[in-house]
Amino acid sequence: MTAWDVCVIGGGPAGSVCALRLARLGHRVVLVERRVFPRPHVGEALSPGVPPLLDFLGVREALDGSVPSPGALVRWEDAHIRMVEPDPRAVTVDRGRFDQALLAAARAAGVSVFQPVRAGRPRRGPAGWEIPVGHDVLRARFLVDASGRRRASGGTTTATGLRTLTLHATWRGDGPTRLGTGPRGWCWGTPLPGGAFRAMAFVDAELLHPCSTDLKRLYHELLDSTGLFPDRPSARVVAVCDATGYRDDSPVTDDSVKVGEASFTLDPLTSSGVDSALQSAMAAAVTAHTLLSDGDRAAALEFYRDSRDRAVARHTAWTGAHYHRCEPHRDHPFWRRRATPPPPTAVTLPLTPDHLRRPVRLSAEAAVVPTPCPVGDLVTMRRALTHPALPTPIAHVGDAELAPLLDCVQHSASLADLLRTWSARLPAGRAEATAEWLYGKGLLVTD
Repeated sequence: MTAWDVCVIGGGPAGSVCALRLARLGHRVVLVERRVFPRPHVGEALSPGVPPLLDFLGVREALDGSVPSPGALVRWEDAHIRMVEPDPRAVTVDRGRFDQALLAAARAAGVSVFQPVRAGRPRRGPAGWEIPVGHDVLRARFLVDASGRRRASGGTTTATGLRTLTLHATWRGDGPTRLGTGPRGWCWGTPLPGGAFRAMAFVDAELLHPCSTDLKRLYHELLDSTGLFPDRPSARVVAVCDATGYRDDSPVTDDSVKVGEASFTLDPLTSSGVDSALQSAMAAAVTAHTLLSDGDRAAALEFYRDSRDRAVARHTAWTGAHYHRCEPHRDHPFWRRRATPPPPTAVTLPLTPDHLRRPVRLSAEAAVVPTPCPVGDLVTMRRALTHPALPTPIAHVGDAELAPLLDCVQHSASLADLLRTWSARLPAGRAEATAEWLYGKGLLVTD
């Protein structure tokens, strides 16, 4: 059969977007998807970060038929129920149609799609990867595993959270999105395009005993415990799926990369599954392109591992702090085992004219070090600013490299002197804005 540059296993959002990007970068890409689309899929709420990513990719049509996220009834920090105004950037989609649209966009970009075809376990051969598909074998230089939790390419994982199961059901209905807590877990529900309503309950895995648990009864008890789902119909079918967070122990090699849920999963409390899948797909595409183009191999591998690990760490810290905010049930096992007190927030006063006369320096915790960064369509090493307050190293401020600007700090007698130097290199007003941002984050210090 044809030898491909890249074989992608899995046609969900991560696989489709990674395939699309690599095809646009000039690679011959084949994608293997085992199911017929549109397929039913849980996870319809898209976070505010998704539409801008779709705009960047030029596939905004994937949101056709979506509906704005409604306001939410929330009961979390205490026993009170509050109406929270919707974020205008968040939407709810039919995931079957959404995933189908992304796969169609990949096909339009030149990706060859084999569907419905189940890929067997990939193996390395003399000339690259060999992927069994039915009675044939696909051959490719590079493998992208986007097969979700089944992780077609195998490997080991490390749990990033406690074992969690999701009970979910759908009925005809409408109303606002709902997010509430009970002693044994938390529940979320939202209206779907087409007049349906889905509600989900998240619990410790040990709460379900396969031989004795009445799923319907438990499901409705969990919804009732939140006080947010009155007068609902009885669910005909209650399904269960795994929602435990984990990360793959080897997400990238010289000739393969895992994306989306094949690489990591997040606690469902983040509501960022699709956003994270798209972000990982784009990071994987630039990584794969660098490796296929004989670019900086070490930089590419380090970039993908670090970007994945930072995403996991950031979301893990956020969810731990959010579980800690639930005071009514904090002493119950589900909540006690997941809650992590947030670190204290440093308060920094704004810059004033008085600061201009003071000596200026970088924080002792800040460092400018070589860091792998995407530059155009390739990963390369750039000097970047790191600090505990930053979620990721920063190499650029707008179109300007940050490191040369920070090199000026040690040669400046005062903040005013530094601003004069920066003003000669940056557009009007950018020097002051950059100094204010760095100072507000505790990265720039005046003595």
